[in-house]
Amino acid sequence: MNKTDNDSLIAVTGTRGIPATWGGVERQCEELYSRLAAMGVNVLVYARSGYVESGTTSCRGVRVKTLPAPRSTHLEAIVHTLLSVVHMAFVSKPRIVHFYSQGPCLLLPLVRLLLPRATVFFTCGGLDWQRRKWSRPASLMIRLGEWFSARFTDVRIMVSNELARSYRERFGCRCEVIHNGVTLPGVTSTAPLAATGLGGNGYVLSVGRLTPEKRVEDMVAAVLALAAPVRLAVVGDEASGGGYLERLRRLAQGRAEVVFTGYRFDADLAALFAGATLFVTASEMEGLPLALLEAMSYGIACLASDIPPHREVLGDDYPWFFPVGDAPALAALLETALAAPQERAALGQVLQHRVAEFFSWDETATAVAALYDRALQQAVSRGLYPGSRP
Repeated sequence: MNKTDNDSLIAVTGTRGIPATWGGVERQCEELYSRLAAMGVNVLVYARSGYVESGTTSCRGVRVKTLPAPRSTHLEAIVHTLLSVVHMAFVSKPRIVHFYSQGPCLLLPLVRLLLPRATVFFTCGGLDWQRRKWSRPASLMIRLGEWFSARFTDVRIMVSNELARSYRERFGCRCEVIHNGVTLPGVTSTAPLAATGLGGNGYVLSVGRLTPEKRVEDMVAAVLALAAPVRLAVVGDEASGGGYLERLRRLAQGRAEVVFTGYRFDADLAALFAGATLFVTASEMEGLPLALLEAMSYGIACLASDIPPHREVLGDDYPWFFPVGDAPALAALLETALAAPQERAALGQVLQHRVAEFFSWDETATAVAALYDRALQQAVSRGLYPGSRP
């Protein structure tokens, strides 16, 4: 992509902001936009107060603007997005506006009104209205945002083929499929495991925000049903305040086999991946799970619920899938996998090669940069920005 000037600013909203300290969308934005910034692309990411350190103005070459966001499950995203759009209209004045997540897309009509010359992008990381934390009225509002994301945008990026299929079938709109990526790890120390009590003979690993659609209860039930004790490390914390973590703790009954580590980042998280025997994801819905890609990058054999995004990542011929919500089937598969160290090692190598071949942040950045470049060139050719070059 050609180096852009201030008039060619790309403004990003709908996320909590970067540096990423929370979820997959934020990690996606940090990895993607830091690479675009290195290409010379002028990017501004709007961050929500409370999620980035006070005074943060840049991250890995990306400009960051922090705006207020109320700590409210139903108001946080929409209020922050509203403030972002107002700032875009009267201060930053971007040529490209890039929205993430379906709920914030409720503000897209306002973008069209206040920024009529801007090209509007949208990236979908999952069907957010399906998440169980939402009440029925909130879910209906997010579905309206989803409809806006299909009707009030110029370019729609889906992180998986399944999401693209869903949008095409329901809305009849064109979608670009650009997968999330991962960076292959270097030599990783497992010394930080000592602080978690997980050093020793390995463990089964789960990583992610603790929300009901992740079905962590199936993993806990499966591990506790095994004849021989096996530890399950649950890495993450509750995201919605709905009492899900407390329900998981009650299910675990204080047993030593289940270790709740809370959120872990950087060297601590790397050590947890490096020390794991197996990685498990039991989700009933996903976009394209970054935690699964990270596990693959460490050469860990994975057990996954049988949903299309997991098959897209692992491959249809991968042998270790289990039915969604079937804890006894997961327990039986755990028994099989734990008793087969040579097969685990072989599958781990296959997955590491697969993720290196098909899921690269560098390739993701190149693909998004090409879409931005095309959009800017088309805007100039239509006379939206006469006398300037992208």
